[in-house]
Amino acid sequence: MTASLQTETPGAPFDEQLTTPRALGFHLLPGVLIAGLFYALAPVLMGAGYPAIVAGMAAALVGIVGVQLGWLLHEGHRISGRWSVTAALPYRPGKFTWRKVALVVGLIIWQFLVAATVGGMKPTMIETFFFWVPDWAISPFPADIASTASPTVLLVTGASMLLVNVLFGPTVEELYFRGYLLPRLARFGLWAPLINVSLFSVYHFWTPWDVLTRIVILLPLGYAVWRTKDYRIGIAAHVGLSAVGFLLNTLPTLLGAGS
Repeated sequence: MTASLQTETPGAPFDEQLTTPRALGFHLLPGVLIAGLFYALAPVLMGAGYPAIVAGMAAALVGIVGVQLGWLLHEGHRISGRWSVTAALPYRPGKFTWRKVALVVGLIIWQFLVAATVGGMKPTMIETFFFWVPDWAISPFPADIASTASPTVLLVTGASMLLVNVLFGPTVEELYFRGYLLPRLARFGLWAPLINVSLFSVYHFWTPWDVLTRIVILLPLGYAVWRTKDYRIGIAAHVGLSAVGFLLNTLPTLLGAGS
């Protein structure tokens, strides 16, 4: 198998398909690691004065940047003999056109609108099914952090969320889930993006109350990447939504705006 692997039509079978157990493992095991690290590290970091979200960023750094990016580099080297992420990705997307830019903008708007409208389900889901989860895990980023944390804690919290939650995390996740795993589900045809997005949503074990909302938010993104064979659309839309959330919610909270 060489670095020139690619599918010729959207959804066409790719010759290195994942069996169902391997597909489940590749999608879900990184999430098990991240959730385990989050719950293990949070009490320690909270004892040192940091919010639980910093533990989440540290866990994501290991599970996303470490494990997922590390696997992509390993696979790229196996396939091409080079430490190349793109060598492990079957899609060869070509030029990024203005139509793709418009598609990304549309996806960001869709994700933002759904998050704003369907997000109201969260309290009911938690109260009904996840009442046993610690409060710090449900709200790892305190709304009053600007008035209760030191400047150092605020800086570390903001920087970690910007780097991991906005930039590196979404980028690597899209390379791994949409660039690497989605083509390897091509044997499922039209169902492949739905399976990929659903498993990606479940992979967020640390926020199980958001699974259904996340599927609705990301399903158009999954089909857009599958149809265009361009994982960069997923990266741009995922990073874009995270950036909007950071600018509208995270940053004002850190600065104490409106408090």
